[in-house]
Amino acid sequence: MNRTTNRLVRSLLLLTVALSPLAKAGDADPKDNAPSQALTFPTSYTSEGFANLAGGYKRGAVYDGLLSVGVQGNLEKLIGWRGGSLLVSGLYPHGTSLTNNYVHDLNHVSSIDAYDSIRLYEAWVQQEFAEGKVSLRLGQILADEEFFVSDSAGLFLNGAFGDLPVITMSINAPVYPTAAPGARVRWTATDALSVQAGLFSGDAGDPATENKHGLDWHLNEGVLAITEVAYKINSEKGSKGLAGVYKLGAFFHSSEPNSAFPNAQTRANAGGYFIADQQLWRKPGTEDQGLSGFFRMGASPADRSSVPFYFDTGFNCKGLLPERDKDIAGVGFSYTHLSSEMRDDAGDPSITHHEAALEATYKVAVKEWLTVQPDFQYIFNPGGIQGAPNAVVAGLRCTLNF
Repeated sequence: MNRTTNRLVRSLLLLTVALSPLAKAGDADPKDNAPSQALTFPTSYTSEGFANLAGGYKRGAVYDGLLSVGVQGNLEKLIGWRGGSLLVSGLYPHGTSLTNNYVHDLNHVSSIDAYDSIRLYEAWVQQEFAEGKVSLRLGQILADEEFFVSDSAGLFLNGAFGDLPVITMSINAPVYPTAAPGARVRWTATDALSVQAGLFSGDAGDPATENKHGLDWHLNEGVLAITEVAYKINSEKGSKGLAGVYKLGAFFHSSEPNSAFPNAQTRANAGGYFIADQQLWRKPGTEDQGLSGFFRMGASPADRSSVPFYFDTGFNCKGLLPERDKDIAGVGFSYTHLSSEMRDDAGDPSITHHEAALEATYKVAVKEWLTVQPDFQYIFNPGGIQGAPNAVVAGLRCTLNF
């Protein structure tokens, strides 16, 4: 880190510490309701070490870190604006990329791997209507915070389990680490059924070249529209049934296909996805301990999508070990199929085919504010190149929530 970056990071940390007596961190859920306090300051630091033990491009080890600092406000308690809330957050990802330097995989071994820079992340205002059943969010927002989310898949560290590659590998989508101007409306029809739609800028900008600080808004590259219907089962507190949530979504992107598809017959792209999170067994006398499974699948046309088909699946077990009620163990698998219609710079067919990843992980809840997570990944065909040496990766992530 240079001297200027050091000063900025220290200033952010000092500001958070100085303001923390005014609000209780952790009361807020940035994705849904307004915080119970007038102001909250969601702040976290994630550190991790990863090593490529065999295969991939070459053997080696790296350190990665991510500082996340935010300010969230309940506008009714601040200025009397009933049903209003806001969030402004910033990121500082830093360290060395295991993917770029040692593995050369498509989906990124680490979900926090990003170009080293201080950047504006989210900046939005939300208004709730009809006693909270309808909400409208406007500003710089993220598609991967609002749509195609699986809570169970979120345990895993490989980047594929957070993104949806049928969308995020074809365009510069508004996903970590780059948000984009947009709007999202959500209608919670019943406790079980909700419907939401989002409209985003069609190009969030490459976070490593075009939009290094989250301040460059690309407003002339079409639009990305996403709709999603979610249905919950047995979600009521005290329900005797096994809880689950099922989501069906569709997307439309109006801009031109990327240069890998010179023969594309239309400028627009579209596709759909399905997500299932289902509790499979619950430990008697508990609400959330036991075994759960997840499945995510997405598809889009092969003549204009870098990834026309993707799926991931896996199992989580919470409270697997005695006296470790909050620990979560998981095993997951992802499959990313690359389009045979892609062409290289010379116009020849691409030699890429598919990439798959098998991941096993265990998240240890050391304290309310500290988790430690050892992780193992086996990556088949890194980079989607048949014949590329399969990579064996191991790592350890620590997350502190202030």
